[in-house]
Amino acid sequence: MSINPQMSQQGQQGQQGQQQGQFPSTSPYQQQNQPFGMGGGMGGGTLEQLQQLGQQQPFQQLLQQLAQTQFGQGQQEQQSRQAEQQMQQQLQQLAQTVVQQVIQQVQAQSLASGAAGGFIDVVHPLQGQPQQIFLRIDGQFRVLNNPTPQIHQQIQEAFAFGHQVIGVWDTQSPNVLRSVRIQRI
Repeated sequence: MSINPQMSQQGQQGQQGQQQGQFPSTSPYQQQNQPFGMGGGMGGGTLEQLQQLGQQQPFQQLLQQLAQTQFGQGQQEQQSRQAEQQMQQQLQQLAQTVVQQVIQQVQAQSLASGAAGGFIDVVHPLQGQPQQIFLRIDGQFRVLNNPTPQIHQQIQEAFAFGHQVIGVWDTQSPNVLRSVRIQRI
């Protein structure tokens, strides 16, 4: 038997090719288990392999989903900031409106006062009725509802000793006293 020199050269080339990784493996497990950078050439080609993986459809979809998620979060943050700014603007407008209404009410409200010439004290009001003192000011009775016991006593003493009792009322409701002031002269 003679050995054909061409056969021996082809066999050697096949062995060398397998050692250098030039022939692709038929096993899918061997291809998947190779770590990045183990392919041929100096430097391992890691960047090339990553770029190739990035071009494949499943990875493209993942990259798009990641980009949409990050973009969506950015949009949500922007929308929440805009909503917060709108709420602050609405609160400022509401506060300005309330302040303007209070100013208008205070400006519309004018107080009047007058000296009392006499009083009526309801000692035992009917059940469910408030404690009341009526002061006669300028010929008209004006009521002070729920006076404290100290104010009640001071009004009685002021009339007993001849002191001046001054009633203050709002001109929009002139029959109800807002406050009472006693001047001792």
